[in-house]
Amino acid sequence: MPDMPSAARLEPGRPGYPLGMSRGGKAPILSALGNLALLDTPGLGFCGSRKASEKGIAVTVDCAEQAVQAGFTVISGNAAGVDLAAHRTALAQGGATILVLAEGIDRFRIRQDLRPVWDWSRVLVISQFPPAATWQAYRAMERNAVIIALSRAMIVVEAGETGGTLAAGLRTLQVGKPLFVADYENIEEVAPGNAQLLARGAMRLRRSRETGRANVASLREIAARQTPVQSVLF
Repeated sequence: MPDMPSAARLEPGRPGYPLGMSRGGKAPILSALGNLALLDTPGLGFCGSRKASEKGIAVTVDCAEQAVQAGFTVISGNAAGVDLAAHRTALAQGGATILVLAEGIDRFRIRQDLRPVWDWSRVLVISQFPPAATWQAYRAMERNAVIIALSRAMIVVEAGETGGTLAAGLRTLQVGKPLFVADYENIEEVAPGNAQLLARGAMRLRRSRETGRANVASLREIAARQTPVQSVLF
């Protein structure tokens, strides 16, 4: 595996800063490792529980596979559970992924589960926090804003009654970005927050009777039509 590359500094208003993040002086300075060209590719954001059910992980893998096949970059938060499954699947399928950290860039280490599929040419690691900043729960909440801003659409797999995944879904709806929420048997038991998001206008992500896989046709169509716009998140 190649050595860790040097970190790049991306400043609002300067060349290379992602258009979806631009919003006057409120947008954060970003630190980045890896392929900066991925910022110019269409991305799909994934958010879900660190303790997702087996069904939730299977749905994540399915959606990430289809996202890669449709030419999207998979964007998520480098946490256990749904995030890790999305990143790993994207790389295993030959696709690209962006990892948005809830800590400083100097704290980043490649997770053991990702090492066999890691390829710096298909990866970008981003942090909005000071380089030495440690992981904090509030930073995990704040980093979700970057995932949303970089994504054409968001996918929520399993959200609890409270917590970061639910907050990310609500924020996605608040800024008017497309939100797709997994809806499958017994979803209320494992992910009660999904029902809250669906009741507020999120689109259902269900299994196709024809293929047996997640029906992402409308998701692909809607995400493909989206264009990078200045985020209202910062």
